[in-house]
Amino acid sequence: MLETLFSISFFLFGGNIIDTKLTHHKYEKENYKKLFYLKNKESVNTYCVKHSEVENIKKIKWNRAGGLQETNYTVSKPNE
Repeated sequence: MLETLFSISFFLFGGNIIDTKLTHHKYEKENYKKLFYLKNKESVNTYCVKHSEVENIKKIKWNRAGGLQETNYTVSKPNE
């Protein structure tokens, strides 16, 4: 079931995300899969095709009024 949701997400968004600074990032399927399966407040280092560099992505989920849930991605340079 979760694999089906991932396939639909990748089909719709094509590996694209917009971070909290409204910057566009694009990831290949395997790297996008790492982002899709991240738990709340976890981070991963992965390769961004658009910027041709490794980035650290942190997934942050939070609840909004009315029972809605929002997911934000914070992208930064990886820690050495």
